[in-house]
This record gives sequence, C-alpha cells and structure tokens, in this order.
Amino acid sequence: MKLFSRILLSLLCLIAAQSNSVATSLEQSPFYNNGPHYHLDNKLVMGRIEFIYYSNIAPLKGVGIPAKIDTGADTTSIHAVNISIRSSNPKFVDLQGEALLKSIAEHFGDPDTEWWLDSFDTPERNINATVKFDLVHPHTGETISLERPLARLSGIQGRGDHGILYRPVVELALSSGDITVNTAVNLTDRSAFSYPILIGKTFLREQAWVDSSYDYLQQEPKAQIISNKEIAYLDDLALAMSVSLANRRTSLNATNIKIDEGQQTVSFDAIDKNGKSKAYSVPLIKMLKIGENHHPMVNMPISIGQDVKHIELLLRDRSTRSSQLRLGTEALNQYFLVDLSAEHLSDQPLKSALDFAPNPPLMMSAEEQIQINDVTFNAEPSFAVNTSLLRVKSLRTLERSELKKPIAAFSSSDIHNQVYVFEQPIYRSIVVGDVTRPVIRPQIVLAGNNYQPDIALELATEEDPERLLIGEKFVDGPLWVNTRTNNIFSKRALIRAGYVEQATVEGLSIPVKLDTGADVSSMHAEQVKRFDKNGKPMVTFTYRNSDGLEQKFTREVVDEMTIKARVGEKADSRPVVMMEVKLGNVTETVRVNLQNRENFSYSMILGKNYLRNGFVVSSDGRYILTKQP
Repeated sequence: MKLFSRILLSLLCLIAAQSNSVATSLEQSPFYNNGPHYHLDNKLVMGRIEFIYYSNIAPLKGVGIPAKIDTGADTTSIHAVNISIRSSNPKFVDLQGEALLKSIAEHFGDPDTEWWLDSFDTPERNINATVKFDLVHPHTGETISLERPLARLSGIQGRGDHGILYRPVVELALSSGDITVNTAVNLTDRSAFSYPILIGKTFLREQAWVDSSYDYLQQEPKAQIISNKEIAYLDDLALAMSVSLANRRTSLNATNIKIDEGQQTVSFDAIDKNGKSKAYSVPLIKMLKIGENHHPMVNMPISIGQDVKHIELLLRDRSTRSSQLRLGTEALNQYFLVDLSAEHLSDQPLKSALDFAPNPPLMMSAEEQIQINDVTFNAEPSFAVNTSLLRVKSLRTLERSELKKPIAAFSSSDIHNQVYVFEQPIYRSIVVGDVTRPVIRPQIVLAGNNYQPDIALELATEEDPERLLIGEKFVDGPLWVNTRTNNIFSKRALIRAGYVEQATVEGLSIPVKLDTGADVSSMHAEQVKRFDKNGKPMVTFTYRNSDGLEQKFTREVVDEMTIKARVGEKADSRPVVMMEVKLGNVTETVRVNLQNRENFSYSMILGKNYLRNGFVVSSDGRYILTKQP
C-alpha cells in the first residue's frame, strides 16, 4: 500500500502543480497526471466524441446523441430525414428541395463570396422559406417531425469536381456538459457516417476547447465502475457479460436473425446464460460489415447493477462464447471504467468515478508505454493474467555461483523495435499449463516513481507478439482501465493551440489547420506517381501552397486510406506516407494521407494522430501557440 500511496501522491502533486496555469481543480482532474481538464479558461473542454442533447425537443429530452467534435468544420450538421423546403417568396414559390437551394444560391451571388454565411433575416434577403424535417429517436427508431424557418444556406466544399454542396440551415438549441448553445445547424443525410451529429465552429466558438486525445471526455467523471465479469440483463434475460478493450462494437448473442428491409426492422432471438430465449423485433440502425459478413446493429436497454443504459448492439451468434454480452469500447467510453482487479461489482449499486475522489485508484488506458530499466515497452492491460507478463524475444536461465538466485537472461524489443538484452534475478516461478514462467522484479518508472512489481517472462510467438501485459496484481490495490484515451502514464502537459498554426513539416514552415474531426493528417499533393522499389510501394509527389513554397517528396506508401463520401460524392482512396511534423515543442513522425487540396484554404491539416500529443484546440482564434508569419 505504501507504493500505491506514493504513486497517488505524486499524481495529485503533479496535478496541483498545474493549477497556476490551468483553470482546474482536484474534482475536475481527480485521476492522473497532466489531465484531463473538463474546463479551461472558463470554457468547456470537449473530447473528440461527446454526447449532444436537443434541449428544446421534448421527445429527445435527456437523450444523449453521439457526436463528432470537429474544429475543422465551419458548420454544425445533424442527421435528418424527409427534408422538405418551401418558400412563399414569389421568386421561389414554385421550387422546392435542391432546386430551391440552387436557385437561392444563383440569385444571391457568386459562391466564392461565401454569402451563405450571412443570415436571411434582412429585407433584401427575406425569402420566407420553411424547412420540414424528421429526426430519428436513437432508442426507438421513431421519427420526430419538426418545422423551422430556413435561417440560411450552408455551403460545403465538395471533393474533387463536385464544387459547392448546399444544405438548408435551421436554428436549434444543443447542449453538452454544462453549456447550451442556440446554434445554426445544417440538415443532411448522415446515415453513411459513424455519428449522426457533427459539431463545428458554429457551436464551439467562444464555448469550448477540443481535446482530440479523448472520446466522451465529459462522461468520464460520472463513469461507473464495472469489472470484466458481470451479469447484465436484457429485460428478464440474464446475460454473462465480458469486456473487450480491442473492439469498438458491443456484441449480443442472437439467433434467427431476420431483416425486414422495407420496414427497416430486425427480428431475432436473444439467448441468456441459462439458455432462456426471448424474441424481439426492433428498429434497424445499420448493417455493419465484419469480414465477409454483414451484421445488424440495434439499440436496446441493458441493465447493469441498478442502472439501465441504452447501448448499440451488434447482433451475432455467440453461443460458443462464455459471455452473451461483450461490451466494446464505444459503450465503455460512454458509461464505464473497468476495475482490472475485481469481479461482479454489479451485485451492489455501481459506484461512479467521483465517488472515489479525491483518493482514486491508479488508472491506465488500453494502450500504454512503460519503462523497464530505462527501456520503454508497449504495454496493455490484460484480463487473462494475474501476474503481469512480458513476452520476450529470447529467454534462458543462468546459474551464477556468486549469486544466491538464478538469473533470467532475455532480450526484448522496445517501442522503436530496438532490441535490448537484460539480466534480472529470478525471485520465483509460476506454472501456467505446461509452461513455467520465471518471475522478475525490475525497476519500473511510472508517474515519476520507481518501483518493482512482479513480472513473469514468456517467449513471444507469432500469435502472441512481444508486449507487456499488465495483470491485476500490477499494483497493490485497484487498477482502473480507461478506454477513452491512450498513454495515460505518459500524458504530455496541456498545449493550447488555435485552429490554424504555423508548423514545420519536413523542414518546410507552413500554415496548417488543426482538425480534430480527422483521424489522420492530410497534405496537399500534385503530380502523384506510384512505383515499386525493392518490393515496396512508393510514391513521388509535389507539395505546393499559395505562398509559393514547392517541394518534391519520395516516400514509401505505408497504407491506403478510404475517405467516406458525403451524399452525392464518391469515396476517395488516398496513399498514406510518414512525415515529420513539428508544432511548438512537439516533434512527431506521423501518418499523412495525400490528396489534392487546391480547393481548400489550407494545404495541410493535422488530425487526431498528431493532435493527441497534448493539444487542446480553440475554434475562436488562430496562432495561439505560434506566431503568424
């Protein structure tokens, strides 16, 4: 317990040390070093994904709608169906829908003037247009009919040769955390996207920062503590529940699955741990392709402890698995933290994270980097081991006459695939099946503290590669797993940045747009030519921007990226290369997809894969971190 107390004390001291520069408190940051910050400079800090609430729509009162928070988007967009637009203005009275929007655009001016950013609420622009549309209740699938005045149009730059895409815009009150914003939202079909709401600058300005290293950040303080083994209930069906830290979707054991495409419903039999079954017919959210098969997604109320959570469920046959309900990271991010060292916490009313403040247990994420004897290894929590386990490249036991204990001589790769050789005394051995694992007690650096947990050694295989698996006995006390972010143990200090900053990219100093909505950074590329070299796919391209900078690059293609299409567009496939990017004091080599960005204001965007290094992004200002050239 002394070790655990020292770690906790160090975490709290480091949090307190930030208080002179960051508007926060122990209650706001109760868990670990360098964050998180739920408020900053009297503004909300939003994660990359958050629940959004419709404040003034009674059927949706209190219903959280998952939304992507995107500093790269000028407008806020919501999923709507059955959209119809009519105008009583004599110039447009015979038109409706897209024809009406196009006519309005042609009548009022050249799209390049961005006239659509102005409201129609002026005498010269008053077109007396009304928008009727339906929202879809995420739990029941029922449509909610609304009617609002057309506030203006939204002009969205299409990809390729698609030009400007126009959307009707209405005013709605949206809430997140402790803020409510009366904001303009454009209405469109977002059924092809993962989230039905996209929050852009129209909501974020003067209201919020965005930390793209977190999902559902505002849900974290109220997260409930569960274990990997619980009993959950779907009505009166008792479901053995497990947790997946690698899969986003939550799976429910279901058979006799039948899709009614006309009614957009799915019928199935849910089967519990005792073999009891119950037939359901519920709205179909979407079909999800996994491998060669398509599985239906539904939303259903699941009881864990005394609380009911509406969870999106992937229906599939889990009859050969030990659990009928497997929670994925999306549900975990929305509602839970996982206690690695506990079982069946739902036998009692579940506790929330804030019940443990200001003395919380140690917390880790699903992906970590941990130092052992000054060497940094990739690490992850494991429900399968009690004693932590390091899978190594080579392993043998040595007997030294001058030492009372045998020595484990092993080699292992660090996070950069550099191989290191170690010799550590063996303190004991554990037997797992037919395998005997020597146990060592190396020096571990964590949150500025050195300590020595028991770590077993085992040879890595192709199926089980080199990695440090953190077991429930890693610390003396509870250990929580938080899937909302990565690398909690090595979080950088918070870095404020504007939505445009000056970065250095492979030696070129260029303005870049900080886009929390993008998974991967993107760079303008012309004259793209692909070829093979020594069996590796390569690409040559030319970067050029409006300031006259031009540079030719040759890079290995490390991946291919398909960008989902908006309605009316085709999906876009792009080569992905590695590029070194420096912003402020952060230098990282990250994946960058190549595209022609000549129709966009900025020749490069930095996405989540770079911004997760401690950046919180403002939609209010530019050049907060760097100087404008």
